[in-house]
Amino acid sequence: MTAQRILTEEDLAALIADAMDASWLDLSRRPLPAVLDTDFVRTGLHYQLRNGIPPRSVRTAQHGSLRLFMEYDTLTETEARLPKFADQLGVPAVDLRRVLNEDWLPHVDVVKLPASLRRADPRALQVRDRDIGDFPAGALAALLSPCLLLTCNYKHFGALGVRTRSQAVDGVMAMAAINIGEMQVRVIVMIPAAPAMAVGAAVKWASDRFGPAAWVILGVLIGGGFYWYRKQPPERRERVRQVAGEVGTHLLEEYGTAAGRVNRARVLLRACVVPSPRQRTPVSAIMRELALSPESLSAQQLADLLDPSVRPSVAGLRAFLRAHDNMVFAQVRRGGFVLGSHYQLPG
Repeated sequence: MTAQRILTEEDLAALIADAMDASWLDLSRRPLPAVLDTDFVRTGLHYQLRNGIPPRSVRTAQHGSLRLFMEYDTLTETEARLPKFADQLGVPAVDLRRVLNEDWLPHVDVVKLPASLRRADPRALQVRDRDIGDFPAGALAALLSPCLLLTCNYKHFGALGVRTRSQAVDGVMAMAAINIGEMQVRVIVMIPAAPAMAVGAAVKWASDRFGPAAWVILGVLIGGGFYWYRKQPPERRERVRQVAGEVGTHLLEEYGTAAGRVNRARVLLRACVVPSPRQRTPVSAIMRELALSPESLSAQQLADLLDPSVRPSVAGLRAFLRAHDNMVFAQVRRGGFVLGSHYQLPG
């Protein structure tokens, strides 16, 4: 008999506390923020040139599950390095600009962080101490965490939980697996209800067209079905029950398999994201809520979404948003703000 480790009460308490950690509940919200670094853009361009389609990260953003962000200085650095990337990849730099402008940047929100906000999270300062060029991306990822940091540079971003070169790709693939798995689960759940839904829709259409007589006909058909079943020989009824049981068992197995894939992908995603800050600041809370919002928010709407522990006054919040308009935020309607702006590379 193999020895098994028995969970102690302390182990169980730690597991429950870990599962109830509110910082990880944010991972179920969509879209998940993801911050681009320059070296990841170079890797993605290489992938697109080789395969003829954008990388998975951009495609996932196109489908709405990820929301890509980039710090303005990181975008400037990327633009400056395009000639070098072009030489390495063996294509004209103008082709790389076209790919970025047409396929990438329409799905990237660019944020200009002032110096005061870059220093808001101590983890970003550790990134700055390792490499000043990675400071902008690290600061933005720290403020939006939990989020994906799309980088291959685990040496400079270790303070943000980046441990391997493939961690960003693993996180994106986990996100894609969650989307596929959740869709499979929804389809499996809907299969048993599909006939009833189809019948209901048909009867509703018939009722609208012919009146209450359609419901009478439905009742007669259902009663006839029960009568037909009761009149069958015992062997045939047993066969009907057996087939129904086999179908139910198969659906249950498929549901368990799909749900298991989703749970494994969620565990992997959790391991790949930049963890939440130990203590959320008002600035980080404001930026994250805007990063998760599918539409622009007014100061009042944003205040209603913020946790009371980090909620400033509506007047103070409105002043903060306006003070950083056209930099961190963009006012796309009167009093309505989004995080970041869209840019196109010149030339």
